[in-house]
Amino acid sequence: MATNRQVAEAWGSSNRKSASNMQTDGRKLWSYDLMIGYTTKSGKKVLIDYTSGGGRFISMTTSSKHISPSRIYADFTVSADDYDTHGEEAHNPPLMDEPTLDPHEPIKG
Repeated sequence: MATNRQVAEAWGSSNRKSASNMQTDGRKLWSYDLMIGYTTKSGKKVLIDYTSGGGRFISMTTSSKHISPSRIYADFTVSADDYDTHGEEAHNPPLMDEPTLDPHEPIKG
């Protein structure tokens, strides 16, 4: 059986994988029956922050064992409230837009 980290990595790579209480079909990511991540139409990974810091704590397992290892594979993290309000368009609020700079390009000036 896969580890939670392997499930998170599979989601980041758009592959299917499951562990005992965490699974992905490559597009969506679940902790138990709660969707905690999804993939946008453009292929970006969005993690829904169901932690105390994100304002909607669900459980220690969801927070530390499922969301935590998934953060490095997410292009964006949104609060649960933003997800409830905007659904799968929650990655586009004004302050959560995609960066315009290439992180590997040196800054000139």
